[in-house]
Amino acid sequence: MDEHPTDDTADGTVPSPERLADIAAIENLAVAYGFAVDDRDWPRWAALFTDDAHLDYTHSGGIAGPITEVAAWIAEAMPAFTWSLHSVLTHEIRFTSDTTATGRVHLFNRNGVDWNGALEICDVGGRYLDDYRRDGDRWRFTRRVEESLYITGGEFAAIVRELAANTAPDRTPPQG
Repeated sequence: MDEHPTDDTADGTVPSPERLADIAAIENLAVAYGFAVDDRDWPRWAALFTDDAHLDYTHSGGIAGPITEVAAWIAEAMPAFTWSLHSVLTHEIRFTSDTTATGRVHLFNRNGVDWNGALEICDVGGRYLDDYRRDGDRWRFTRRVEESLYITGGEFAAIVRELAANTAPDRTPPQG
């Protein structure tokens, strides 16, 4: 008998206890991501991804690539912010097999930036589009795409919006 049937996450279906545990683990993964970024804990952050994971931050002015490349980039990029508060909300998870799932989660990131001698607040809102894989008793990201819908704030936010329009020209630029 299949321990985790793939149709038990249809809208309104009561998941099995085992599947509820999987859902909780994936939701905790998304929360851990936010705290790892806010804490600038890059070893913890990298451990949330599989070795073959692909990340795409182009829609917020960043890069896309394999986990090793993006891990080096993010550690260099995040010091632009004096602090950050990453929040994840409204998480939808769909299982594609016993050990794989896709998801999307609303994001809100408030960031402090010291720009030209003044503190600016830079807010980013949008969605993460994810793929997950279970290995033993642990779920990890195999793909994460940040889809920025808006980036608001002062001069710094305007620069990031323009950068996002250039790094992801095939997508609608974030509003601001």
